[in-house]
Amino acid sequence: MKNAIIFKRLLKYLKEYRLRLCLVLLSAVISTAFMVLAPFLVGKVTTTLFASIEDGVFYWETILWLLAALVALYFISQTFSFLQGFGMAKITANVMQTIRREINEKMHRLKLNYYDVHTHGDILSIITNDVDTINNAISQNLTAAVTQVTTAIGVLVMMLLISPSLSLIPIIMVPLSLLSAAGVMKASEKHYGEQQELLGKLNGYVEEMYNGQSVVQTFNYQERAKKRFAQLNDALKNSSRKAETTAGAISPITTLVNDLGYVLCAAIGCLWAIAGKIAVGNVQAMLEYTWRFAEPFSAIAGMVGSFGAAAAAGKRIFSLLDAEEEIPDSQQCIVPNDCSGRVTFENVKFGYRPEHLLMNGINLTVEPGQKVAVVGPTGAGKTTLINLLMRFYEVNEGAIKVDGVRITDMSREELRNRFGMVLQDTWLFEGTIGENIGYAEDNMTKEKVKEAAKSACAHNFIKTLPGGYDMVLTKGAENISQGERQLLTIARAIASDPEIMILDEATSNVDTHTEVLIQKAMAELMKGRTSFVIAHRLSTIRDADMILYMEDGDIKEVGNHEELMKKNGKYAALYMSQFG
Repeated sequence: MKNAIIFKRLLKYLKEYRLRLCLVLLSAVISTAFMVLAPFLVGKVTTTLFASIEDGVFYWETILWLLAALVALYFISQTFSFLQGFGMAKITANVMQTIRREINEKMHRLKLNYYDVHTHGDILSIITNDVDTINNAISQNLTAAVTQVTTAIGVLVMMLLISPSLSLIPIIMVPLSLLSAAGVMKASEKHYGEQQELLGKLNGYVEEMYNGQSVVQTFNYQERAKKRFAQLNDALKNSSRKAETTAGAISPITTLVNDLGYVLCAAIGCLWAIAGKIAVGNVQAMLEYTWRFAEPFSAIAGMVGSFGAAAAAGKRIFSLLDAEEEIPDSQQCIVPNDCSGRVTFENVKFGYRPEHLLMNGINLTVEPGQKVAVVGPTGAGKTTLINLLMRFYEVNEGAIKVDGVRITDMSREELRNRFGMVLQDTWLFEGTIGENIGYAEDNMTKEKVKEAAKSACAHNFIKTLPGGYDMVLTKGAENISQGERQLLTIARAIASDPEIMILDEATSNVDTHTEVLIQKAMAELMKGRTSFVIAHRLSTIRDADMILYMEDGDIKEVGNHEELMKKNGKYAALYMSQFG
């Protein structure tokens, strides 16, 4: 994505505030215009003083009027400068709020595979670091660029009015200074782009190591983790150093060339003043204007680094905002009249790539209240089947229906309201136990939360915790055990009262007593509901109404335990490998 396109898209966010922005820019122009007049008045004061010495008469009234006008100029200039800063701060805050809101909304519309190829730390870096970089570029440099352009134009006009001949010196020097810094500007932009990319990688790696710290220590990976961090940190250091060094070199280069012009202008101006070709005050004003004329161009050149960083940040932000989304809900969503939990697969075909199908024409009917077990080796496609059912992925052909309605004809909210999930990887947010159990509903009553906890066999252990249902869970709920976390997720599912349950057996990491409690809670959860159980221990699903044996992404065998054992096929072989 080219920088021009990135900045064009960024400027679109300012359209909503164009009236305010015009007032801010007008304030910047007025503030600058009045400030530009100041050297001219200072020169007039100097000229009047010299005239007083020559004439032997002190022109008090003229000098006082000039000084009063000078004070008024400064006061008006600073007033409009304050208005400009205040207005721009408000606009920038609103724009950043809009960008963050768009990113947040986008996160909920992204396809799941986006999270498979981007680390959490990299995504967080976009939301925080990259947005802050854009914030700095807009808040600090947008009005500054307008101010500098206005200053350059105003100063040029004043110089031409005072002495067109002397004006030629700074006019020639400025392009020379910019040309001398052009190569450095280009290098600076490149290094800022690398810096933003490396910052995202470093954040992603830190987040990954932090979340997996127990595994890191278990496998004695600390030294290798430190080495990898040091490599990324060193690369970021070098990239940041190069970016800042090249950006910092721009100003000295332009300033050096402009200083030469200043010296030349001073020498010629003094000679002309001695010769009587120009007033002493005008020489003073010209020297001031010569210096000020170079400043805007040096300042704008110095902004290249900031705008380069903003371009790199904008590229990452817009890459996220342009990422492929889930297919939008139908404009005329259908709400099933029936809420029994009947599920049908009709000639369903699916593959992550259209040319490589994993599922080839699945036909399946699950009646209300049935327990369906999904079994098979690792990577068989068990989770993929559930993701299709929940519409996390879209089928290539065929249809999946819930209660007689295609899931593509229902809104995702309506569809997912019908499901409850309990997975092996427990997810609980930082908040009270009561808030976590009542997650599916705003302001769920305490009575309903308690009933769900009792049904999930969680009430007894919750009572023993400090604060009970008001105990605050830390990030990742590390202040309670794995088994207790699992019971809370079951309670959360029961509280949502879904018609269809999806369960991933989660008893592998708990003790025998807790396993019994979880199995009992799961049985309570599945009572009277259609349920899909991803089974790892085949002993727990012998009573399933239907067992789906999956392999290589497709369903190979369908039937209950007795039927599949009689077939003596793949399921029977898997069962015997566990209990034979």
